[in-house]
Amino acid sequence: MNSPLDKFPTSPLMTKFRKRFFPETSQNDWNSWAWQLRNKLDNPLILNRIFTLTKDENSALNKLNLRLPVAITPYYAAVVNWISQDKVLRKTVLPTENEFNISRRENVDPLVEEKYSPVPNVVHKYPNRVLFLATTICATYCRYCTRARMAGKIDQILPNKHWQQGLEYIKNNKNIREVIISGGDPLVLQNSKLEELLRKLRVISHIQIIRLGTKIPIVLPQRIDMELTNILKKYQPIYISLHVTHPNELTTEARFAINRLVDGGMVIGSQTVLLKGVNDSLEVMKPLMENLLLNRIRPYTLFHCDRINGSQHFRTPLEKGLELVEGLRRHSCGYSLPHYVVDPPEGKVTLAPNTIMAKENNGYMLKDWKGDEVFYLDD
Repeated sequence: MNSPLDKFPTSPLMTKFRKRFFPETSQNDWNSWAWQLRNKLDNPLILNRIFTLTKDENSALNKLNLRLPVAITPYYAAVVNWISQDKVLRKTVLPTENEFNISRRENVDPLVEEKYSPVPNVVHKYPNRVLFLATTICATYCRYCTRARMAGKIDQILPNKHWQQGLEYIKNNKNIREVIISGGDPLVLQNSKLEELLRKLRVISHIQIIRLGTKIPIVLPQRIDMELTNILKKYQPIYISLHVTHPNELTTEARFAINRLVDGGMVIGSQTVLLKGVNDSLEVMKPLMENLLLNRIRPYTLFHCDRINGSQHFRTPLEKGLELVEGLRRHSCGYSLPHYVVDPPEGKVTLAPNTIMAKENNGYMLKDWKGDEVFYLDD
């Protein structure tokens, strides 16, 4: 539960949303992350009351074989439906019939994580780092989720024996220097459980970096209370990979949570998935990256949408991502440029616009930030 000392802010629009759709809920309850999780929106009738579902959305929601659960925190429902005036975020959390169109080369496990899983909850694809899947639960489920095969399927943390197997595997592999804790979202874990995991990782001498992959500050900022922040402080260095999609997500509440983490010593890098019709324009991507930087988040990765089953309607051509990176390079500072990454089964590949136009006898013709060709003498 949140402490009264947290003094969590609430924007006027959020208060208006609460009073309209949750009139019997107090401000204290609304600002409780436990209340938000208990009251996740997952019922078509409740979702329709808040979102006024389209025929397409209703049809998808009522399919018993829904490939990925639907659940949205009340807070994020307000962001999607009220704060985000253009409503583009609703397609990231509400299913449509497009999800059931499986295109060629899509897969339930596009990153072949199960192939690289030596024990049940560890993925070891790269020599010096592993992915530790701590839970299957998220506060809000994204419709383009890479782990739709497991997300929300078991409404509990992974069994203790799997945790122990994972920790033993990490302890016995001294080449591993970094552990990325993900899931699901590890910040849905109770503080005691999260601290247990952090403590056990920190006593492994060869583990230098712990990274948390999360969307919690965006969909459930109330979770970032002082108790959690103080726990994370104890096990630094901790890096946070923050899943953020659109500038409308950087609300008063989200910025407060982010600033609390940074003030607590956490280093935050953003991970943004490129989504057709959501953020695939410079008009969206530029303010997103610049506002992340303004809030002390390093724009880190722009991910091309993975080939998870039923995700074709979210994917852009690779050229679109390169075009956006080129546009950011011309119109924003270098700190606000993310790496554009595509993730084939064999491992991540970073893509960049071609700035070497031609090689000449004594140098190169290069493309500068304005797009003009310039000659550079290569000594």
